[in-house]
Amino acid sequence: MKVTTSDVILFTSPKAGSGAAREQLPRLAEMLAAAGIRCQSLSCSHTLHSLVAGRRETGVSQPTVIAAGGDGTISLVASHTFPDTPLLPMPMGTENLLARYLGQSNAAEAVLETLTNGCTIQFDAGQANGRLFLIMATAGFDAEVVRRLHLRRKGHIRRASYLKPIWQTCRAYRFPLLSVTALDESGEIIHQRQVGWAMAFNLPCYAAGLRIHPAALGDDGTLDLITFAGRGLIRGLGYLFGVASGRHRRFAGVEHHQATHLRIESDQRVAYELDGDYAGRLPLEIKVLPRRVRVLVPSSTF
Repeated sequence: MKVTTSDVILFTSPKAGSGAAREQLPRLAEMLAAAGIRCQSLSCSHTLHSLVAGRRETGVSQPTVIAAGGDGTISLVASHTFPDTPLLPMPMGTENLLARYLGQSNAAEAVLETLTNGCTIQFDAGQANGRLFLIMATAGFDAEVVRRLHLRRKGHIRRASYLKPIWQTCRAYRFPLLSVTALDESGEIIHQRQVGWAMAFNLPCYAAGLRIHPAALGDDGTLDLITFAGRGLIRGLGYLFGVASGRHRRFAGVEHHQATHLRIESDQRVAYELDGDYAGRLPLEIKVLPRRVRVLVPSSTF
């Protein structure tokens, strides 16, 4: 569906982007003004929600919200807007998984082109302990890496920022037991498994281009669960090498399931992450929200 817009909110993350990436923001503002498109800049998610909610109450059409930041920023914007609010990711994070999946550049010209000539797609989201995510929710080794990075983060993250947390986690993490339960719409258990690592994907994206669950679809009304049964350092390192080589799906102990409602628990303190951001400790309740997000994409993407 085409979107005709003359009203834009530019939502920026103060922590995301550096150098040439952030220089695109004032350039985009100038180009929007020259095109006769109203633009309001925000960095407060509560103010964003008040604005879009107020327009809905008064019957005014929703503005297009440009989310300038990383994957966490677009998820934050989605959680404070509505299913009919068009969102446009302007990638300025470390991985920018969603923007890469959609083929969106952070160049001001490319953002304006998508804004004026792009199309919208509607896809699912996940809800984890009440918090929205668009790409994935994971519990286990990678979430512990993200937690350690979160504790020492200062400003913009680069890929090299992960090296020390990965090394620390490899030395200390022992893959504690996780209980993963899939439930039906009435809350009845349909599948249960004890594992050492669990990931639920809405989209087939992961950091560093790793294809952990390449079959995941964002518009099928389900989440794609992959679990790793093995525990302990040796098995864990084997899984890491399997993921890096793309052969992990052939390993014994690795299972795939689709689900709309998941519960992940542990007797130990285990971290979980959402869309690459540390989000807390287990337990974790996950549900799929069909067609929750409307995203504006380049006309050539699909």
